[in-house]
Amino acid sequence: MSNIKDVAALAGVSVPTVYKAYSNTYFTSPEIREKVYAAAKELGYVPKTVNRTGGKESKRTVALFLDEIVNPFYSAMVRETSKELEHKGYQLAVMYNSNSASVERENFEAAIAHKYDGIIFVPSPEGDGELIKQLNAKRFPLLQLFRTVYPDLDTLLIDDELGTYLAVKHLLQSGHKKIMLISKTNPALVKREVGYARAFAEERLEMDNECLYLMSYADCAKEMIKEKIHAVQPTAILSVGESTSINVIQALSEMNLSIPDDISFIIYDDLPWTAVYGITTVAHSYESIGRLIAEMIDGQFNKRENGSGEQPARLVLDPRLVARKSVKILL
Repeated sequence: MSNIKDVAALAGVSVPTVYKAYSNTYFTSPEIREKVYAAAKELGYVPKTVNRTGGKESKRTVALFLDEIVNPFYSAMVRETSKELEHKGYQLAVMYNSNSASVERENFEAAIAHKYDGIIFVPSPEGDGELIKQLNAKRFPLLQLFRTVYPDLDTLLIDDELGTYLAVKHLLQSGHKKIMLISKTNPALVKREVGYARAFAEERLEMDNECLYLMSYADCAKEMIKEKIHAVQPTAILSVGESTSINVIQALSEMNLSIPDDISFIIYDDLPWTAVYGITTVAHSYESIGRLIAEMIDGQFNKRENGSGEQPARLVLDPRLVARKSVKILL
């Protein structure tokens, strides 16, 4: 890994000038700052946060790139991850990549050019593989979450196939056969469909593909859901995520269908309000997610400093079913 002396030499400035270029305390001309940033980018150098005297602070800064902002799952994950990283001497900076490859690249470039020591990210399906390859070759700490877009990186996954299987199996064993799966477009949908199909296969029942409803990100989601429910006539619904689930609940209310008397309902994600209304959910341990993220990114720093060349780590977390009162027994 390049160091601050390498950056100073390439930029044609002194080491103190490099410190000043990354500090908000000292004045540095825009021209000098651009030369330093360009040299740092070329060398793959990521500076430590500097204090008022130009020395290094003890905490490293790790960036977290998310593809959604208004998402209770991510809110809980960020809370637990920040707590665990704090215990290990890191601070967390959250950025939004909107599931866009171009925004993701801009975030990476900003993190490299400024003060971040490592990056945790939910990768865009169409991300910049060449940039990731370059960073990985330089042993820059990287951890991808929930999608295996880059097989050479350490990865933390959630078993969405298992989570869907548990929910659908619970509904089937409660006597439901017309089960709608409602989700927005998402790379995890394929695994959820596999879990859905596995539950039906184990019960030796035919699944109806009309019950798999993939929605676009549209303002008219509630009306689309109402139309689909009217067409399919399900006895149970499994919805994914908060916004989709709220639209489902509103649609059912406007159709004068009650939960669970008229239709059973499970939400994929144990949202804060689901327990209050007795809704069965597929839940994740946010504490475990936060702890594993912190341990895995910390392990990246240890591997870099020790010069070890281990194979990429891949951990998979199992979700669990939290049964409440929103599923009616039809048997």
